[in-house]
Amino acid sequence: MRPALLISLRDLSDPMAEQERQCFADTARHPVELCSAVGRIVPRDVLEDRPAVFFGGSGAYSVLDEHDWIKGMLDLLVHTADASIPAYASCFGFQGLALAMGGQVTRDDTRQELGAYEITLTPQAAADPLYRQLPQRFFAQLGHHDHVDALPGGVTLLATGDISHHQAFKVDSAPFWASQFHPELTKATTYARFLHYLDHYADDPDEAARIDAQMRAMPETKAPAVLLQDLVQLGLARG
Repeated sequence: MRPALLISLRDLSDPMAEQERQCFADTARHPVELCSAVGRIVPRDVLEDRPAVFFGGSGAYSVLDEHDWIKGMLDLLVHTADASIPAYASCFGFQGLALAMGGQVTRDDTRQELGAYEITLTPQAAADPLYRQLPQRFFAQLGHHDHVDALPGGVTLLATGDISHHQAFKVDSAPFWASQFHPELTKATTYARFLHYLDHYADDPDEAARIDAQMRAMPETKAPAVLLQDLVQLGLARG
């Protein structure tokens, strides 16, 4: 079986592409290969013989952008679910999967979340193979402007938040989980990403300083890491 795979939505020239691959590998405790989806249609055979496939975030792009490769990316997300490949999508991947399955995604900068926020499990999470191991409330890393405001059919909501309500779901017919939060990120890696993408989050120096202070004071977020570790073990057990 080949290593796990990260479908990257970041330009290969962006150092955060490699940082993201390393974050997934470190958190999942399993080797992860990177496959860039930017500017190209990803061939479906790259998904074969993987214990898990990850879809991450994107510093420069939105699922609402009118690029052919983004439309191809949405098709790939649906194909992954249809093929029952063990998969996890965070942030851009979460929004993309929701949109591709018929949900609603909107851009709303007034609800921007950046840093550690408290997440609450739904009652349905108690029966979920991955989420049932998490505490009822936990902190997780977030960084986004787009929001899933309406879930598609065929999914189960597993976690909610106070600012952006829909925080995690599972595709009912497939071993495919998705979350607005980043289980692959830690306090340190989120802060490094914030500094790299500073101009995306704050144009005003005072606002940048406020966010910087908020992020320095945020708690550690260790609980969500188990999601990726258990997903890989699930995929390995399936052979």
